[in-house]
Amino acid sequence: MKKLIFLSLCIVSVTGCTKEKFAINHSFWYRSATADDLAAYGIDELTLFVDGIEISTNDAYVHYTGEPGCGTGNFVYMDNMFKRENKTHSYTILDEGDSLIFSGSFQMKQKTGCEATELVFGF
Repeated sequence: MKKLIFLSLCIVSVTGCTKEKFAINHSFWYRSATADDLAAYGIDELTLFVDGIEISTNDAYVHYTGEPGCGTGNFVYMDNMFKRENKTHSYTILDEGDSLIFSGSFQMKQKTGCEATELVFGF
């Protein structure tokens, strides 16, 4: 009987201490001026890499008039994070010829749920 009670307490304590993760989004977007500049350089597609991992490839002509809503944009990166967790990631965006077009870093905060980075093209 003591073993059963002990085992029950162990199971309750283990499951009670598990942490829940929450899906957090970070959007990358740009305005029509950047889309026009990309087109002027003959750039048709862009590919997002976060921490060296390919996330997605999208058409370069798509643009926004203002910051898009949560979970939308030219690119959206999603991460699962614990409560009150912060993470810093690096990103690169390459064109179809593997030329570097955008790069930088961004921070994700579980507390905010959504963040966005506006991309501005220029050489």
